[in-house]
Amino acid sequence: MLLIFLSWIYIFITTKNFGILFTKVLGIRDCHPITLQILGLLSYTIVTSFFAFFFRINVEYYVFILVLNVILIYSNRNDFKTHSNALILLFKKLKKHYKFLYLFLFLIVLAQSSTKPYLIDNETYYIQTIKWINEFGYVKGLANLHMFLGQNSSWHALQAGFNFPFLSNFYNDLNGFLFTIFGLWAIEKLNNYNNRENIQSFNLGLVLLFSLFLMQFVNAPSPDLIIFLITPYIFYLFISKYKNTTINDFKIILSLVLFLCFVKVTIIVLSVLVVILFINNFKVLKGKLLQYLFLSIIILGLFIVKNAIVSGYLFYPIAQIDILSFDWKVPKELLEFYEPNTIEGMSNIDVSQLGLLKKIKVWLTLPKLDGLFNKIFVLLLIIFPWFIYKNKDKSSLLIIYLLAIIQLAILWFTSPQYRFFFVFVSFLAIQVFSSIIKNKKIGFYLVMLSIILSAIPVLITVNLNAFTNNNFAMELNTFKIKNIIVPEENTKIKTEFAKFYIDGFEFYSPSEDIFFWATGNGELPCVNKKQIDYIKYYYNYIPQLRTNDLKNGFKSVLIEK
Repeated sequence: MLLIFLSWIYIFITTKNFGILFTKVLGIRDCHPITLQILGLLSYTIVTSFFAFFFRINVEYYVFILVLNVILIYSNRNDFKTHSNALILLFKKLKKHYKFLYLFLFLIVLAQSSTKPYLIDNETYYIQTIKWINEFGYVKGLANLHMFLGQNSSWHALQAGFNFPFLSNFYNDLNGFLFTIFGLWAIEKLNNYNNRENIQSFNLGLVLLFSLFLMQFVNAPSPDLIIFLITPYIFYLFISKYKNTTINDFKIILSLVLFLCFVKVTIIVLSVLVVILFINNFKVLKGKLLQYLFLSIIILGLFIVKNAIVSGYLFYPIAQIDILSFDWKVPKELLEFYEPNTIEGMSNIDVSQLGLLKKIKVWLTLPKLDGLFNKIFVLLLIIFPWFIYKNKDKSSLLIIYLLAIIQLAILWFTSPQYRFFFVFVSFLAIQVFSSIIKNKKIGFYLVMLSIILSAIPVLITVNLNAFTNNNFAMELNTFKIKNIIVPEENTKIKTEFAKFYIDGFEFYSPSEDIFFWATGNGELPCVNKKQIDYIKYYYNYIPQLRTNDLKNGFKSVLIEK
């Protein structure tokens, strides 16, 4: 806990510096202190992603950032002091029981960050993606090694800029930092709510009702958590500023939407909100059009070039836009194998031969959490129009409701997993809840109960058989006394890694008892031998180094049987 807390201080200082720099460059004023930290995360992500094209994100980069931090603190010392005081004042203004609630949340998140990561994706590609960035930056054709590595979220580039790889492998705690600053934001909204006048502000605070669910994303660098936490704030701003958006408001909303799309392209539907706000307030906003385009082009450019480098496609894994001819481009046959079609969203049930109605039935009757969230989402989509009709913010709520339908439609043809539309489930559910129960005390007690419940799995071993069929994810890792000082390492896979040499390709693989996609924290290059054998047998491809140097990347080579 102690070492993670120290790393959070470093992240806090860095993101505040970069947030101040970002707001000055874009001319953003009157920025909430938490919003400033989020914009600082965006700014640092842009810088780190850019450097990853040319250099590894390792000790040299950290020295550069340390020097830059010192320069920024000195040159912006008045702004740094002002924003720090604003954050302290925000906490001081909380009523006593809200302060205690936040401090409890802070400690629980800190404790959870010290435990072993729970998410299975951490073991398949989070660790390895970050490790490659730390060791080499963006690597040409990395997706040929393990197709999940082609996703290469900017959130992992950001984590690579905060994990101190030259010191240890347990600094994996960006999500914990994010949850603590969002938690302060949410509790402030609950604290300030009064007499139904600011119901959307109250709703933002009620996001913490889902703390038990959100806490499972804290101890791994999952890109999902920032989507779950910042999207509700974007919805809050969209509803609040729908009819009267200032240039300042629009710059913040645009920046946040671009950030989320940069992190996880599946949330691209949020860009519709930006377009609508711009059209609705065209006369006010048109004067800064070049600034909006400049920021958008920078982020889109980074996203496209990164995809081209790691996969050979502009919008990996979409093969339809195929205009590049790099030797490291992933073969289309392998993309067809990788495409996360509806099988993944159907708990690996093959529904390819079923009609639409039967597919829907399977999707709705999936066991455990999958089926539960699917049913809840459909129910909310059915009943929510009535709540829109009864609400004063009809237009803005209707737009978000339609986006929820569009998101489900898009996911239906790609991967209809509940985590990809969870943010809409939580938003619609909170809107329904607050339209029925507007009492501040009830809201506070329910949030407090949720945070207390989220602490139980951190301290007590809980079997998750009632919630998942995944044997790898049956048990959460609990907090241990030693974690007060030293956190757990960034993997929960206990295995030996062996070196293999197949058709000229040398790599490290976990033991045979580890599942198909797993890589854990194996030495580079690491990929499960099961994958190599499977793809070689069914597709006749095997990854190869493009040169004798790992930093020059990989290509897929067609072999003869």
